[in-house]
Amino acid sequence: MDRFGIGERGILSICIVLIAAIFVVDASTPSGYSADFLYILPVFICLGLPNDRTIYVVALIATVLTIVAVPFEPSRTLAIDLFNRPIAIVGIWIVVTLGIQRRKFERDIEKKASELARSNRELTKGMR
Repeated sequence: MDRFGIGERGILSICIVLIAAIFVVDASTPSGYSADFLYILPVFICLGLPNDRTIYVVALIATVLTIVAVPFEPSRTLAIDLFNRPIAIVGIWIVVTLGIQRRKFERDIEKKASELARSNRELTKGMR
């Protein structure tokens, strides 16, 4: 994310503002509209941050606000919320799990690539 000139704090600030905006939209839309799925966006954005803990914190805040928004909705149709909210929460945590796993694989690949490069340098040095 540094390629855009935004640091870790800037990205985190964007995520917080985005979460607050999603909460306002989610709390003000009737039950039939699934604005709660929008909480996945800040989680995706945070996957670009180097700290795994930040991703978990943002996902936890998104999960809590997904539940907290229910009483504020204009049309309190609980049956629809009992269906949509858990699906949105599961979606948030699937994104977190797969994103963290992908990052782990990328780190492992980078580690193996550097080990391979070091090994190749040693082999070519020994051949001279």
